[in-house]
This record gives sequence, C-alpha cells and structure tokens, in this order.
Amino acid sequence: MTAAIYRCAILHCRNRQTVEFFSDGGLVVEGGRIRACDDFACIEPLFHGLPVVDWRGSVLIPGLVDTHAHLPQLSAIGAERADLLDWLQQVIFPLEARFRDTAFAERIAEAFLRRALASVTTLIAVYGPQYEEATDACFRVAAQFGIRAVMGMTLMDSNAPAELLSEPSALIAACKRLINRWHGANEGRLFYALTPRFAGSCSRELLKQCGQLAAECPVHVQTHLAESPGELAWIASLFPEHPNYTSIYDRAGLLTERTILAHCIYLEPTELARIQEQGSAIAHCPASNIYLRSGIMPLSDYLKLPVKIGLGTDIGAGYHTSILDEARYAREVAKVRQMIHRSGSVPSLAEAFYLATLGGAEALGFADMLGNFSEGKEADFVRIAIEPYRTIDTAEHALEYVLYAGTQNVTATVIAGVEVWQLQ
Repeated sequence: MTAAIYRCAILHCRNRQTVEFFSDGGLVVEGGRIRACDDFACIEPLFHGLPVVDWRGSVLIPGLVDTHAHLPQLSAIGAERADLLDWLQQVIFPLEARFRDTAFAERIAEAFLRRALASVTTLIAVYGPQYEEATDACFRVAAQFGIRAVMGMTLMDSNAPAELLSEPSALIAACKRLINRWHGANEGRLFYALTPRFAGSCSRELLKQCGQLAAECPVHVQTHLAESPGELAWIASLFPEHPNYTSIYDRAGLLTERTILAHCIYLEPTELARIQEQGSAIAHCPASNIYLRSGIMPLSDYLKLPVKIGLGTDIGAGYHTSILDEARYAREVAKVRQMIHRSGSVPSLAEAFYLATLGGAEALGFADMLGNFSEGKEADFVRIAIEPYRTIDTAEHALEYVLYAGTQNVTATVIAGVEVWQLQ
C-alpha cells in the first residue's frame, strides 16, 4: 500500500473536550496507518517526496463509530407504534422471523452495510438475526464490504414468538461456533458480540450462560437497558429479586469492560456508578428515544462522569444511518430537555463530535487503534466537501459545519487507507 500526504482541512478530537484543527493540514498515511498529522507547512518538509493527494476544499474527520444498530430492522424504518413494547410485538418480531431465510438475510445485510458506509460509518456494533445461518451470512457480507463490525446473533428464549426463541444451551453453542469462525476475522476488522436482547426476552438461565461465556472468551457483550418507563415496570415484575435493572446484568456477569448498554435513559445513581466501576459503556440513541417516545437521556449529566459513552443509530427505531445526524440530534434533544426542566446544560459542539468519533471508539474498546489521527492508528477517515460559500478557518467553524452540514456533503469513506465508498 502506497504512502501519501492528504492535504486538506483536518478536524479530530484529542479527548472529550479538546479538538485539534488544521485549516491547511497534512495527514500522512502509510501502510493503512497514520504516520503524522499537522499543518501542511510542517508536514511537507518532513515527508518531502511523498505524493500529495490534494483535497483542499474539503475537511477530513475520523471515521464515525455507531455503537448500536439492529441489522434485521432496516425495513422497519418509519413503522411507528405507541411505545417500545408494542412496537416490538407488532412490527419487529414478525419482521425478524423472516431472517430464517438466509438469502433474505444476505440481501438486507448488503443494503444495511452499504448505507452505513455511505453514511461514513467505519465501525459499527450490530445486532444480527436470531438465526445462526443468517448471522453467518451477515458476517460474510461485512467481510466483503471491508467495514469494521462488532456483531452477534440476537439471543432470546422468552416472551416472544416461538420461531424467534431457542433453548439457552443451543444458543450458546451457536455463539461458540460463530466466535470460532468470525471473532478477529478479516484482518481484525470483525469481532463477535454476545447479544442477549434484553432482560425481558432472556431467562435467568440464558443470562447466566451468557455471563459464563463472556468470562471464558474475550468477546463483546451488547444488550439494552432502561429504555422506557413501560419496560422498566415490566422488567421489575419479571425480576422482583433485583434492586434495579442494571443488577440483573451485573449478577449474571454481563457488565464487563467490553459491554455496550443501549439507551440507559432511566438510571439511578447507583446504577451509573456500577456501570462506571465495571468499565461498561453506554450507547446513546437520541433519535430512537424520541421516535418511540421513550424519553430524553440526561446526556449532559452523564458527560460529567468518567463513563464511556458513544452514539447509536438504532435502526429501525432510528430512522437514519448517520452518526453525524445523531451527534447533532443529541444536542438538539438536550436543548428540549433543558427547556422543559429549566435546568441542565447542552453538550458542546466538541463533546458531540467526540461522541461520534473518539468516544465511540472508546465505548467499543478500540481507542488504541481508532477514533482520531494520532500517530500509529488505523487510517479510517471521511472526506467532507466544504460548500464554496463557507469559510472554515477555526475549530469552531469546522465543528459547526461538520455537525450541521456535513451529512449532505460527504464524498468519500476510507478504511485502513483504502476508499470503501465514494460519491458517484
């Protein structure tokens, strides 16, 4: 793989609060990795002789990270119902039963992952179908597309149509086979995630066996937590011996440093403290939370804590595939919460951008290799054309533009130095 200097505006995060911006920057890529990032005037003499890819008139940002999405729900976008539990029963479970057809699963996977790349997502955490063969097909498609994915077969043994359920031992055996085939595959771009859907669809025995497998294998865990008031009441009735929702997963051994908990709108301080203590992460899905009328997560309060947080599109409760849209939406719904409660704060532009990039990489455990343009990291990045009437000469200008106008101006998605999608 050849080396090159990409010359353009460059924007990336150093941490949750700090961004770095070069109005005329140089990003040196060699062997699919970042060698240097600085002002072009500083870069060019150090790497004189390398070919220059002139992308002036564009801004480069790190690849976006989607920490929560349901591949089988792509065709359910817009199929609204009263609330989460009704939506699952009336819309989602019948749709997911169609994935017994492996060919159907493969077609949906192709459409889903193509849309993800076009939305400049380079790393995504995915809930796959409830069937081993279908999930295997989704992994094959992900390998063909070259996207980075953390994916698992959705596990259910309770409170859903019979065709979606299996015995715990059979589900765990299927997970082990999928782990052997796919965990760490495609040059380390694909990883397996144990995916018990949520406590409402998993027996105590299934949760226990998932916890045991998580202790044996260094795989991710993904599930849902505290998404809606109706869900909270139902879960409390199913697990009366537990003091709160989080403790169900905790006692099963499912709170790990590789666990991603989706939604987390209604958490008590003790639950947040336990999630933080265990090193688990939260996937914030603001569009989905509003779409299903679940609530508004107190994001600004969570950002004051050292808990890992990323963003998720939550297809199909979410109705778009863009993490940039989610980052913008996270700020807008925080404004609504602030107006309603007449208190609280709104995440800054820098914080929203962080959640979409480095924050997501931290949440999924890949911050050592992804999320910003630090030397040695994988060269995953996105090219966004700057509209000719816009002047972007400060970090603030760049953040405003990327978050509020970036989605419609994306021209290329690059993973490990190779373009995997470009505007036709």
